[in-house]
Amino acid sequence: MSVIKSEDSKKWINSFVAVCSILVGYLVIKFLGQMGEWFDLEAKVKNFLMVSQGVGILFGLGTFIFVTKNVKAAGHMDEVYAELVKVVWPEKDNVVKSTIGIVIGVSIISGLFVAVDFLFRKLLELAY
Repeated sequence: MSVIKSEDSKKWINSFVAVCSILVGYLVIKFLGQMGEWFDLEAKVKNFLMVSQGVGILFGLGTFIFVTKNVKAAGHMDEVYAELVKVVWPEKDNVVKSTIGIVIGVSIISGLFVAVDFLFRKLLELAY
């Protein structure tokens, strides 16, 4: 059963690009804030916080516009979405059973590692 419908492609692609653009803006703001701390830009640039936030917003907006207007990027996003629509998601009970199996398997293997570690520690204590 596919959760995603093919007729919702533009909505989901624009949402994805918007979230990525917000992330770009946030990272630019954080980067400029760190640069401000390193080089004491708060004292040198008037209203540094407002300037860095404005630059971050401009970078985020520029990213959104660039990606949505770029023909190659839009085509690639459409192809990715078309492939994502084809994905068949597993049922909940299959996921739960697989997860329980993995947790049990990892527990057994980690128990073996603990036992081997304990054994080697005791052997080394006897030797030294």
